[in-house]
Amino acid sequence: MDVYKGWTEADLPDWLATPRQDFDRLAVHLRPEVERLLARQGVFAPFGAVMVPGRYLGTIETVAGPGGQADSTIQLDRARDAVQDAARQACARAAAVVANCTVLLPGGDGPEQAAVIMCTHRDGTAENIVYPYRLGEAGVTFAPVQMTEGTQDIFPPIRLRFYIRETCPPRPAGYVVTAFAFHGINRVTVCARMGLTDTSTPQDDTRPAPTAIGSLPDGWTVVLCNDPAMARAHAARLATYSAGATVVTCMVDERRYESVTCFHHDGTQIWSVIHHGQGAGPHDLTITGTPPALLHETIAAMDREETESGYPPGMLDFYFDIPVEVMFALTGFRYCQRDYADVVFDVAREIPGGLV
Repeated sequence: MDVYKGWTEADLPDWLATPRQDFDRLAVHLRPEVERLLARQGVFAPFGAVMVPGRYLGTIETVAGPGGQADSTIQLDRARDAVQDAARQACARAAAVVANCTVLLPGGDGPEQAAVIMCTHRDGTAENIVYPYRLGEAGVTFAPVQMTEGTQDIFPPIRLRFYIRETCPPRPAGYVVTAFAFHGINRVTVCARMGLTDTSTPQDDTRPAPTAIGSLPDGWTVVLCNDPAMARAHAARLATYSAGATVVTCMVDERRYESVTCFHHDGTQIWSVIHHGQGAGPHDLTITGTPPALLHETIAAMDREETESGYPPGMLDFYFDIPVEVMFALTGFRYCQRDYADVVFDVAREIPGGLV
């Protein structure tokens, strides 16, 4: 079921965005300025653009090049540095640098002039969009565009453990999702408390709905919430949601290497495990209340895996997975796992004003 059928692109949420779509939009944004500069002066200095967080379409901001009379290689390095700084400040999800280059293309007769848009995405994807061109009396003539492999030189290396990227369905890096796992009340009651309608229609994992619901073995009902604002509203009501029940909540923000697992029972928060990997560092862990003994077993396992991984300490964020693995041990649910036997997540629709 595609819950977004009939929506305009401007209305779609950002978690549906893909690197391919973002790269195409960056190219559409940059090429007119490239053409204008070539027509006016026959050459152009490198410059770029970043796509800042937002809806599916994103918002693109141009990043001016360094200017001056420096060597072309130096100018390109300076333009790349400027785009990198802008991407970091804006928490961008995609970025590009465009430069005037001499290229050798497959099947070509020799060197050609081309505007090369070097695109990078925060998920590690990189691609060069190459526009060969010729200048003549009629102005600028572009040959058919070609794609080549790019280099990830704008965004820092991803510090998530590799299994996360290997087990999840295709999606942008920077996944933000909250899972609410209920025990002690049935699926109908969960929907009533959260103000949701269960459509009983499986969601399309390539276009995940804002909210989905699934029933796990051992009586757990899990609600997945992709909309951060909606997740925060639900998280503020956990005391109410957990009346006469147990609720285990796991929030992950891959962009900031943040993860949190909380345990509520019968209206009271019993414990929480919180990791702030970007701000406090890869070995940050804040524990409140009295968590189960399995937490300490999980910490020891992550420390052991990090030591045996061969990577320098902190290069990968193993502690990001501690709250994730604690929830998995308690409920059998892991946010980045999709191969559950006989478990289907159905689209759940929010009832306007339906929270009780």
